[in-house]
Amino acid sequence: MRQTFILGSARCGSTLVSRMLALHPQVLSLSEVFATAGPAAFPHGQISGARFWRGLSTPTRVGSMVGNPRVAPQEFLYQGGAYDPYNCPPLLQITLPQLTDDPDALFQRLGRDVPRYSRADIGTHYTRLFGDLARGFDRTAWVERSGGSLLAAGTLRAMFPQVRFVLLARDGVDTVLSMADYPATRLAVFMWRWLQHLGLDLMHPSGHYGRGRIWPLVQAMGGAFPLQRILDTPPDPVDVAAFWSQMMVRGTSAVQDLPQDRVMVLRYEALLDAPDGPLAQLGTFIAGGAPAGWRAEAAHLIRRGGSKRDALAPETLAKIKAACADGEAALANFRQS
Repeated sequence: MRQTFILGSARCGSTLVSRMLALHPQVLSLSEVFATAGPAAFPHGQISGARFWRGLSTPTRVGSMVGNPRVAPQEFLYQGGAYDPYNCPPLLQITLPQLTDDPDALFQRLGRDVPRYSRADIGTHYTRLFGDLARGFDRTAWVERSGGSLLAAGTLRAMFPQVRFVLLARDGVDTVLSMADYPATRLAVFMWRWLQHLGLDLMHPSGHYGRGRIWPLVQAMGGAFPLQRILDTPPDPVDVAAFWSQMMVRGTSAVQDLPQDRVMVLRYEALLDAPDGPLAQLGTFIAGGAPAGWRAEAAHLIRRGGSKRDALAPETLAKIKAACADGEAALANFRQS
């Protein structure tokens, strides 16, 4: 079973890439498994199958406020049925509706099977779950992408020793402006800044969000924050740029020294401009092949829009570029040393 993670910052084009890969006849494309699990994504130590399943199936206040049809109408895929879309199990928000027209049935089947998994570390649990799903859909490869996964790059590398990585890179300014408009990243940037005052690092290599033992407690404290106001308020784009830049620096350093055959760099702009070549490389890297029919079908998903940078005052654009500089340098120098 071929295993791949797409590493990205959020708002870098990973949704498009995930949708493209979902069309590949050999690939099971999994979206936002880790992101929706939030603080329960990467618990330490050996855990039971029942605890693993609770992390994937139990709604949280913060998760429900960030992931619902009103806040994220394009990304949130669950259309309702057995569960309330505004208090939705994490795995049903995006992941399962992308795989099947009957996500409730798949969720209920997993709810019977996953709690029976033997006690194991979290990497083993995910490997079994993703493999079971891939085989169930007659696929020979799986790929997972979660927004902001670059902050967990070192954790993913350690937990999945054989996995491959696609580093998805997009122009820093364009990414930052999109992040500033997206509620989930607004909350992430706010928490990153606020937690620094407490000596907590949202991007710590071994204690980042979802991995550190403190995060379930921080999540439980969510009621102390004016969450709706945070989600509705555009942040300073320079703060977002600093957040993006630090994620680039830390994420790329975590996979810098991996063998060439385990890391592929995919430039979002190249994918839009001339998709056939990047798709051929992507399909071969992930699944061992990139059929011409798949490449053509995937290319039809591309929709181009204008850049929001054109509306910025020159001095604002200059400040954002300056704040992005370290991240852009990390991307430019990746695999060069």
